[in-house]
Amino acid sequence: MKRDFRKLLALLSETAQKPELPFQTEKRDIEIPFITKDGKVCRRFLRIYFPEGAPRPMPVVFIAHYEMTETDALLFMYLKKGWAVSTPIHYSTEYNGQLIDDDLAFNSAALTAVRRQPDIDRHRMIVSGGSAGGYMTLMLSVLHLGICGAVSFSGITNMMFNMQYMKSVNSYNEKALAELGPEERKDVGRCLDAMTVPVLGAVSDQFMPILRKAEADPDSGIWSAASPACMTECFTNPVLFTHFTSDILVPVDQLTKRYTYGQTGGSLPEGFRIRLSEFSLDEKQRHSLAEMLPADMLSERLIPAPDSKGEDVVIPFDSSKRFNIVVFDEGCVEADAGHQKNFEIGSYDATGYMEELFKKTSRETNWLSAGKLILMAERYAGTGVLLPGRPDTDDTAFGSLAAVREEILEELSDYAADHWDELKEAFGEAKSRRPDTAGTLMQIFKALGGGEGREETKNADI
Repeated sequence: MKRDFRKLLALLSETAQKPELPFQTEKRDIEIPFITKDGKVCRRFLRIYFPEGAPRPMPVVFIAHYEMTETDALLFMYLKKGWAVSTPIHYSTEYNGQLIDDDLAFNSAALTAVRRQPDIDRHRMIVSGGSAGGYMTLMLSVLHLGICGAVSFSGITNMMFNMQYMKSVNSYNEKALAELGPEERKDVGRCLDAMTVPVLGAVSDQFMPILRKAEADPDSGIWSAASPACMTECFTNPVLFTHFTSDILVPVDQLTKRYTYGQTGGSLPEGFRIRLSEFSLDEKQRHSLAEMLPADMLSERLIPAPDSKGEDVVIPFDSSKRFNIVVFDEGCVEADAGHQKNFEIGSYDATGYMEELFKKTSRETNWLSAGKLILMAERYAGTGVLLPGRPDTDDTAFGSLAAVREEILEELSDYAADHWDELKEAFGEAKSRRPDTAGTLMQIFKALGGGEGREETKNADI
């Protein structure tokens, strides 16, 4: 039986009961000036919640992309632990169309701004988000060094696949809507009832700017650079990924092919495509994220999905692995699902995972790869496709060449304080793999004190 989407809309629009924030909670709003893709300075805001009485500097959970409101049970959960929480505020749905450019620039800037707060422990920052926020969580892990860990709930991992998939789904929805009369099309509930995949149909317009870019320039390097599955070598912190087998918004196949059901549900038309192999992708983009991670550092598990109303979901993990993929088995994909079929599940509780990482701090959880250094070198030089430093812009704004260089040197200096030998080794490998970046790498290395001021590295050949 098809879901009653009029009732669903009513359920989703209900005013949530606002939980009382624990203790006295300080709220600090910070303005973030950053450079947009057009070279202009834009200003957005974030808010940090500090539970008063907790020791400072505090660990922080950095919420990526979406705003965590004061009605969110997870905010209450984190503050009760004595953790600060950072979240964007004044969220607009237009930011979903800016995931690969301006919103990425803002979130990257916001992360650096939060890390620099004097009462935040910069070695204990965990980034977390769901759906588009899960995607942003992964992209920040690609870009930045020094994150203690990350948690991605149902996050996009392959941007080109998702755009081609969305276009495919839109064709079904548009065909269904074409059969409605003019008055019927004014009724949101009636449109949702008619759509083949209503939940995706309700949000797809928000992502149209990205889809139009994908159609206009499908061969651009941005599609691999902006896809975490293609950038796994740049991960330098642990990541916990969660997903549902039934996800029709972000099909699980892009995360791991192991748990994609062989058939879609009977509510979907014959030939409905949800697999990477069913779309026109280049060689690099045909692989799931799991396939691109080191097998000895990866834990994958399929567990039963919760089925009780309001039941909180405690996320299991293997602390011996850098990467944990947890997929909830909710059966095959059906037309009226979202990220999952059961829309009344409680909160996703990853606090056990977060607590373990906070105890270790980024000093213990981080590693450095040649791939990350190459990406950093490109951004430092103002080249490449993924948020390069912008010359000839306001140097006081995040994203300017001066600001990007300062950010990169801060992150590498923190790492070098505990891992100088590993850093030197990564520099040597990066230089060997990408001779075109050797000059920039040497410039960064010298700025970190390489070859001078460190007796053991004088005249060192990296």
